[in-house]
Amino acid sequence: MEIEDDEILQGFIEESLEHLADIENDLLAIEEAGANIDEDLVNKVFRAAHSIKGGAGFMGLTAIQGLSHSTENVLGMIRSKKLIPTPEIVNVLLMASDQLQRMIEDVHNSNDVDISSHINPLDAIADGTFSQPPMEPEQKNTVQAKPKVTVKPEAVEPVFEEPEETEEEYIEEPETDEDEETEPEPEPEVTRTQNPVPEPVAPVQPPAVNVPATAAKQAPPAKTETSLRVHVSLLDSLMNLAGELVLSRNQLLQTIGSDDLRNAEAVGQRIDLITSELQEAIMLTRMQPIGNVFNKFPRVVRDLAKKLNKTIDLTIVGKDVELDKTIIESINDPLTHLVRNSVDHGIEMPADRKKIGKPENGLVILKAYHEAGQVVIEISDDGKGLDGEALAASAVNKGLITAEQAQAMSDKEKVNLIFLPGFSTAAAVTDVSGRGVGMDVVKTNLDQLGGNVDIISEKGNGTTISIKLPLTLAIIPCQIIETGGERYAIPQVNLEELLRIPANQVKDRVERVGDAEVVRLRGTLLPLIRLSDVIGADRTYYDYNEQDVKEDRREQIADRRGRNSPLFNDKHSGNNHRNQSPDRPRSVIDRRSSASSALNIVVVSTGAMKYGLIVDRLQDSEEIVIKPLGRHLQQCKGYAGATIMGDGRIALILDVSNLARMAHLTSIDGSDRAAEVAKAAEDAINAKKDKQSLLIFKNSREEHFGVPLNQVERIEKIKRSDIEDLGGRRIMKYRGGSLSLICVDDVAMVAPLADDENLLVIVFNIAKRPVGLLAIGPIDALEVTADIDDTTLSQPGIMGSIIIDNNTTMLINVFEMVQNLFPQWFEHQEKFDLSQIEETGPPPTVLIAEDSKFFRNQVKNYMTEVGYNVIEAEDGLEGWNQLEEHADEISLLVTDIEMPNMNGFELTQRIRKNERYKNLPIIALTTLASAEDVERGKAVGVNEYHIKLDKERLMVSVHDYIKRRY
Repeated sequence: MEIEDDEILQGFIEESLEHLADIENDLLAIEEAGANIDEDLVNKVFRAAHSIKGGAGFMGLTAIQGLSHSTENVLGMIRSKKLIPTPEIVNVLLMASDQLQRMIEDVHNSNDVDISSHINPLDAIADGTFSQPPMEPEQKNTVQAKPKVTVKPEAVEPVFEEPEETEEEYIEEPETDEDEETEPEPEPEVTRTQNPVPEPVAPVQPPAVNVPATAAKQAPPAKTETSLRVHVSLLDSLMNLAGELVLSRNQLLQTIGSDDLRNAEAVGQRIDLITSELQEAIMLTRMQPIGNVFNKFPRVVRDLAKKLNKTIDLTIVGKDVELDKTIIESINDPLTHLVRNSVDHGIEMPADRKKIGKPENGLVILKAYHEAGQVVIEISDDGKGLDGEALAASAVNKGLITAEQAQAMSDKEKVNLIFLPGFSTAAAVTDVSGRGVGMDVVKTNLDQLGGNVDIISEKGNGTTISIKLPLTLAIIPCQIIETGGERYAIPQVNLEELLRIPANQVKDRVERVGDAEVVRLRGTLLPLIRLSDVIGADRTYYDYNEQDVKEDRREQIADRRGRNSPLFNDKHSGNNHRNQSPDRPRSVIDRRSSASSALNIVVVSTGAMKYGLIVDRLQDSEEIVIKPLGRHLQQCKGYAGATIMGDGRIALILDVSNLARMAHLTSIDGSDRAAEVAKAAEDAINAKKDKQSLLIFKNSREEHFGVPLNQVERIEKIKRSDIEDLGGRRIMKYRGGSLSLICVDDVAMVAPLADDENLLVIVFNIAKRPVGLLAIGPIDALEVTADIDDTTLSQPGIMGSIIIDNNTTMLINVFEMVQNLFPQWFEHQEKFDLSQIEETGPPPTVLIAEDSKFFRNQVKNYMTEVGYNVIEAEDGLEGWNQLEEHADEISLLVTDIEMPNMNGFELTQRIRKNERYKNLPIIALTTLASAEDVERGKAVGVNEYHIKLDKERLMVSVHDYIKRRY
């Protein structure tokens, strides 16, 4: 076959698969509409079948041609309203579209496929004799390789449909022999007909690009993933950036030749900027909407529910969220497995649901959204949930864990047992429930993508499986660290924060719980592990005075001198080192006050596990290109890949999830160390006070301001000359676009911004747009527990004030400021309409349990301004009493965690144990939502966690729950 013929055939494959991409959902929509036929939708499916038929006829693909023609006949009758699309008819069309896709994906062998099982029912539908039952769903995955079927001759239009005008183009992936240029054959002239059911005429002789049957059997299946559809504006941007890069390169060569180092530095900065923009643009070419995967699930749920005699509604949210093409392709199978599990194992039978007071229709929610630079995919169901005790018993019976380990496990750990290899609680093996494999494979596949999976389940109320994935696998931001003289990279998606403990504080900060060493971090005990111990390297430290790596002889992390020190066993050198004789010189090995003895800790997280990784040195954060590990390193579980640094040396990328397992921190293994650390962490949570983290800054020289730290996206240092004044608005260039800038004095009656050359821009994300607040330093991040005064200095843009270090600090309401300055940003946001609810009764009532008057008033204002009724409670006990008194009115509970008399956990637990209230939605508000807080809250029945003062996210969640209840 000639090269040009291969290209024509490949073009047919890509175009046909594109036609089939949406046909499944379109057919389901046609089925749902029934006799109320949507002509535009039917026309769309009809044109898809018509185009495939024409292309297949041109290529001599008779089986594809015949099946698409019979499909087209049925669709033509539906379009002309001669036929009502019943579920049985749509089933036949769905099975035919599945068969078409399989044949197109293996086009070289398509002519040998027996399609009579699809042709016969389609023709029977067309001539009115259809009576046999539709093909079972499980048959759709079977490709029958029987003797070639003879297709009766039909009038065929041997032509591809003319493509619609579009601003998108294809970027072809490189193939071999690309340099050979051939002129494509002219397309044959054709005659088009408007008659959907062609009359029998002599068959059209296919042209020379027909695939011979003898050669087809030896040809491999055609590759279908050879192109990406990219918007032409993105290509224009790439061309412009490439042109700027060439110009900058020429300038650099010229300056190097003239020894103009100052100019060379400026050109180098320009090249750095262009390279960053070019990298972002290239990454965008690989981004695809996750809807490409989500669109298959309405069919999956429909067919599986029908087979299991269940009625299930599927809700899909976030189809437009974009991911790298490689990740999109890799998550297809894991998501399918999880959705099928929800339908099969999660949702109860309609009769069983009715008995326990649930609606007969089960609900599965598939949701995708962005969070902290990652994409989160959630699969939720309102089914029976997971029984932790049953899971633990099954694991013990299978010998996966011991009875002692099961007894020591928390409820969360028992649920996570489902990820163990070979684990299953299915009473019988079926084609749906599987053979005891699946969840471990799902977790392994997601780990390989740099993602993680977490399960939150409540027995009787359903399960939510949360998957976090990076946006791309090609280039990722990392924190570079050093241990043992070697550099390593930690992906920023796993990075929580960097912690440095000065040498003179190590003894006080590092504690021991059993045989585990931990550090207390904001009221939570964080387990510590040495990176060198886990990867089998020598213990070292970096001597900043001598700029060299030296051996670390400390046995324990809290030791401040090596075991070989002359003072190590001295009777005067016990815990109280002040007793040391003043005339006795201190050993040079005793580094208790040296900067080299400081602990450098990288706080990392993986799923529900958070721990501190002790390293020798912290270096810069960099964006790195991931390289796969060689064969000799693939068995090293602590590494996720490698990268080449700027100096040409290799740095290994750490897999923080596997490092935790290697250090026996994984809760699934039930180790004593994990149990002890978990218990200590739980005790610390109980003693933790409700604090507020604030970013402190100035606007003028005299006045101090604070903003909730959790609302801050990032902080940039700029020059006043970077600010532009356009259209009466301040803006600056920011990440390839424009950033709107605001000042506190734009809204509030405060002193104007100081006239400094060096400024700060505090970046927030409001109404899904970045906005920068101009400020001056110094800045600081503090945790405060003092009461907030919400009356004395309250005004537009200022929510209250607080005394910090004897200074009155005004708290900024960024949301209110942006709403006043840019009201147009909020015009197109989806607003919750209470009118439909109010037609049937009073507006919904929200119960707010919060001991702080300031925070209670803030949340109350959020609710009342959109029309909700509010009932207030000063603590959990009063919240319970209010619920008892107004049970029939309250639609939602918003509760604080730390409260006197009864805290939010205890209140939630009491509500969930009461049959009357157990389905009441509960949103917890907190100032410091640690992973432990979240896990404990989910365990007792909290539906969602939100940070206090984050109005946007809170109200979106509140509206969502109110909609569900009404």
